[in-house]
Amino acid sequence: MQFSRFIFILIDGAPYSVFHELIENNELPNIKRFITNQGCLKKAVSVFPSTTGPAFIPFFMGLFPGTANVPGYRWLSKKDILQHKYGRPGLCSYQGADGLNFLVDLPEQPTLFNYFSPVSNIYNLLTKGCSPVDDRTRRKKPLAYAAAHFFHKIWQHITAVASQELIKAVEEGDQFISCLFSAVDGHSHFSHTKSKAVIESYKSVDQTIGKVCQSLYRSGDLDKTMILISSDHGMTNTKTHIDIARCLDRSGHRCLHYPLIWRRNVKSASMVSGNGMANLYFKANAVDWGERMPFEEIDRRGVVDFLLEFEGIGLIAGQSEDGSIIVRNRLGKGQVSAVNGTISYKFDGVDPLGYNTCYHNLSSREALIETYDTKYPDGLVQISQVFRSSRAGDLVLSAEPGYDLRARYEYPEHRATHGGLIAGQMLIPLAVNFPIETEFIRSVDIFPTVLNQFGHQVEGFEIDGQIVK
Repeated sequence: MQFSRFIFILIDGAPYSVFHELIENNELPNIKRFITNQGCLKKAVSVFPSTTGPAFIPFFMGLFPGTANVPGYRWLSKKDILQHKYGRPGLCSYQGADGLNFLVDLPEQPTLFNYFSPVSNIYNLLTKGCSPVDDRTRRKKPLAYAAAHFFHKIWQHITAVASQELIKAVEEGDQFISCLFSAVDGHSHFSHTKSKAVIESYKSVDQTIGKVCQSLYRSGDLDKTMILISSDHGMTNTKTHIDIARCLDRSGHRCLHYPLIWRRNVKSASMVSGNGMANLYFKANAVDWGERMPFEEIDRRGVVDFLLEFEGIGLIAGQSEDGSIIVRNRLGKGQVSAVNGTISYKFDGVDPLGYNTCYHNLSSREALIETYDTKYPDGLVQISQVFRSSRAGDLVLSAEPGYDLRARYEYPEHRATHGGLIAGQMLIPLAVNFPIETEFIRSVDIFPTVLNQFGHQVEGFEIDGQIVK
């Protein structure tokens, strides 16, 4: 047990490539001095969908979003949605005030907050296990984030508040502190992933790290404190928006989507996350949503070929009648099968995932290693896990780089995107002040790895992550 305190900092929307470049160019001197020089900087893999909310779950609970039954920032539950005038049970968006529903939707398992005391939370959305009194920004966050969405200079104020609260929690001796810095994500959406405002946001976090480490040094706790910096997802620049809801309307499948959740006589639903990923749902008939519709049935209706006509839709995945997952793009078709804890993959024509190899009975770790440095890192596991959720779409879409899947009702216009399965949105930095030897890490591995460092055992419940050393 080397450490007695733990500080976990999430930089929302920080791609590995940008963070690594800033470290290499000495533009984040405090993080380099106190964190990566003392430990390491690793390229880790997030989860699908790579978006705020679902991508927090791996860090704090060791679960994939599909395992946690939270398959997106927005989703529809065919089992629970009711057709009546005054409500929409079974529809979910974690935008704005609806974000309070996020905690209710999480499974009944412990989080990092349950293993430490005292704790502090700063701006982090996932507060399960943290008492309200220890959630330092619970009253400030809703209004501040809503305002920052439209008035981007407010991100500077939010960063300043996060920094002040973080330093205060450090000085008060809290054993575990979770702090989210969201300005990188906010400014990236408004501009691009390396704009002046984005880079300044990284530097503001670095300055805060310097102050935190100086405080820890003065108290004699610097060598006793684990400091881990990561991101929930990456980000890629976007120029073209595909209006998936309008596409479905034009195909004859009148679409339910946010914010138009009161549309009548709908035949489909589009729930976009990030905006590089979308869960699509189709009614079994004019009245009932029914069970998950097999890929083959949707294909017979002509929907798959219709969607693939739109440039920018990179992958379409759906569950086959035999339980496997079918993956399509314009050039080929693949099939992912998970049996007895192993994963197999085969394809016809051009491999839609670009691996150009058929795999048989890979372990989860082997699947990660085989696909780590590809366009779709960890794609076999990530595609499989999202369909574990009963709330996942009949089809799941991932956009190509430069595109997203939501054109209307996104003000200000998004110029950077996440949520998809592509490398730029899936690869995240993992900077920690102790050495990790392995080169192959998922965000879902952080939960058991941190607990192991503090002598805690994961007992009595199942997780998806593994301890890495």
